Amino acid sequence: MKKKCLIYAIIGSLGGISLSFIIPLFISLMINDGMYYPVTLEMITSMGGQLNAVVVQTLLSIVYGATLGMASLIFELDRWSLTKQTISHFVVTSLVTFPVAYLCYWMDHNFKSIFIYFGIFFAIYLFIWITQYISIYHQIKKMNKKVESN
Repeated sequence: MKKKCLIYAIIGSLGGISLSFIIPLFISLMINDGMYYPVTLEMITSMGGQLNAVVVQTLLSIVYGATLGMASLIFELDRWSLTKQTISHFVVTSLVTFPVAYLCYWMDHNFKSIFIYFGIFFAIYLFIWITQYISIYHQIKKMNKKVESN
């Protein structure tokens, strides 16, 4: 299990680094002024420069991706109910996502923005969970039909 955790962490960290480049690239393309914006202006100010901000965001993205990668292993714990897996996964992902989002200034640092952030995070999590649930449900129905027909 330790080896699998490490593999998932490495894959997740590579995903985190990739997204920390791809998302700012798309944002920069949407701004469309010929400049690349790798981090928020607030983060640049708080970190004392763009390079420092990019380094910190990259390190946080590595930790974020690694944690999310390892958190996906929660759904492989067969002895846990789906409810326990989902709540545990939600708690782990929330506990890592919020500090990263806060430190990278992906939200304003006030109560209203934090509340909105958690609402959006929960809605996205719920949407992904329902989509996965429906997909797995249909896969199980197909497998049951195959078993019944044999």
